[in-house]
Amino acid sequence: MLRQNKNKWIFFGFLFLTFDAAAEAIINVENLRKEDTIGVFHAVSASFNSSQGNDDRNDYSFSYRLDNNSKSLDSFFIFNQSERKRDGVISQESTFIHGRLVFKNDRKADWEMLVQLSENPFKKYKRREVIGGGLRIAVDKNLRIGIQLLKEDEETLDNIVTKTDRLGFYIHDDFKVMENVNFNATLYFQPSVDNFEDDYKASALLAMNFNVNEALSFSIEYAYANDSSPPLNSDKIDESISTSFTYRF
Repeated sequence: MLRQNKNKWIFFGFLFLTFDAAAEAIINVENLRKEDTIGVFHAVSASFNSSQGNDDRNDYSFSYRLDNNSKSLDSFFIFNQSERKRDGVISQESTFIHGRLVFKNDRKADWEMLVQLSENPFKKYKRREVIGGGLRIAVDKNLRIGIQLLKEDEETLDNIVTKTDRLGFYIHDDFKVMENVNFNATLYFQPSVDNFEDDYKASALLAMNFNVNEALSFSIEYAYANDSSPPLNSDKIDESISTSFTYRF
């Protein structure tokens, strides 16, 4: 009982600190992943942030995730819609779609393929399309390393189109903090094949998940992104903190 109460106070403490955070967080595709589990799994997540006073703003975000895993193939699909309202009027909307296939075998390295589409005016992108594939390596029970080759097609709000071939590297790990509480971290680095040092995208995603029961959970997520060549009038570094509520079925 004491441990359960302690966990609740920790959660509500995080919730209080992050309630007025940004809604346009980077989508964490590794969080809630049903790896090494066979079956079909659904999850819906939602977050809401509000600010009133000099700037009346409401931020909404909704996500749907589908995992379909068999002995030979893992697949998942993610759809996210975010919306920002100022003074009751929609000022910005963003959409994110991600699909992935992992071809499993008896070795520690599996081949994977991915497709990603996004529209994100928060970051001055009209659209961003990514297609690619590579290896997903299981170092141990929780630690994963990815090596990919990606083709990126971007269009800014100024209608500037850029196509780039990138290498993709990522590392993901899960840690159990205490009963019903776990922490996971994912790091991404995507340099251009032709300009490795000066054209890259790097990000870090940290998530603390609080499981109320088998179906309901709360997550506190921190996201850091660094784009060495961002669109005009856009910052190179972007940070966000978000709180989300997830129901799995």
